[in-house]
Amino acid sequence: MKKRILGLDLLRDIGVIFIFLYHFCIEYINLAHGTDPAMPSLNYFVNIWARPASLFLFIISGYALMYNQEHELSLKEYFLRRFKGLFIPFYIAYTIAFIACFAVNNLTVGSPAPLYTFIYTIFGVDAVAQELNNGLGFYLVGEWFMSCIVICYLIFPLLAKLMKRFKYVALGVLAIWNVLLLFFWNPFNIQVEHNPLFIILYFYIGMLMYEKYGQKEIPKSLRTSNGIVAIIAFAFLLVAGYTSVVGMVSPEAFEIICVGWSMAMFLALRDLEISPEKKSYKAITYISGISWYVILVHHIIIILLFTHYNFETYTRRETFTMLLLTIALTWLGAEAIRKLTTKVKNLFK
Repeated sequence: MKKRILGLDLLRDIGVIFIFLYHFCIEYINLAHGTDPAMPSLNYFVNIWARPASLFLFIISGYALMYNQEHELSLKEYFLRRFKGLFIPFYIAYTIAFIACFAVNNLTVGSPAPLYTFIYTIFGVDAVAQELNNGLGFYLVGEWFMSCIVICYLIFPLLAKLMKRFKYVALGVLAIWNVLLLFFWNPFNIQVEHNPLFIILYFYIGMLMYEKYGQKEIPKSLRTSNGIVAIIAFAFLLVAGYTSVVGMVSPEAFEIICVGWSMAMFLALRDLEISPEKKSYKAITYISGISWYVILVHHIIIILLFTHYNFETYTRRETFTMLLLTIALTWLGAEAIRKLTTKVKNLFK
């Protein structure tokens, strides 16, 4: 039994919490047309964390595959393990969400889209495919994160071979590609940050982190210095967003800051130690354990609620109550999918 890396659990928790809060805030503004004047400022705050939060998840995914020695498995074993961990909960969550949307909206999801586009859902890349297809498709759950992680998992065996023979050359090529996409040329009709070919670099960085630090403790001085860097990055973005001292940060600069921030947080927190007997340890590991299921269900729950309630008349107290309701339904949905996933996985034994 491999030792649990509590610091990565905590990073995963931070990731899923701020992704959830970001979607709550942005849908309050854009979909529900809520009128609370404090919400745009709160949305900026959670958005500061939302991007590095998503990057944590890709870095952790690359690191975890190397930590679990999945590059040593046969291709059959590797892809079966990835299917069970990624697609089984995705299919379960999608089926429940599809039925729920029909029950609530009296309309089949994807009804205007050609039926053949459902193939993108089967392969788990429907979020990105729908962006490329002018909004037509059957996308429901998993966010653009699902599309990107599917691509990363698909090419992981190749990346592992490249790391073994061309470790830093591969890193350089991926970095140059990201610079081209970010600053000069985006051939895809989607946000560059949602492009799976852009995200591969962060996944590879996670793999590289394991190669460098996986077998040893990160020096305390390095952890401390990276903790300071992470605090400075956060403080800088706060100042840039809430005062006129620093000018508006461009999307390109924001991305670069978030990448550095994410790597600094990883190095600062990976070796976190808390006694397994403490409640904080149990809370961190519990949230980490349901994080993937939360990512799958939270946004569609938010959308269904926000579409059918009139937020324009809500007081702040009612908005907070809606937040509590959304958290409760997301938790119940995540737990239900986790239990169903366990039952289905047992069929493969």
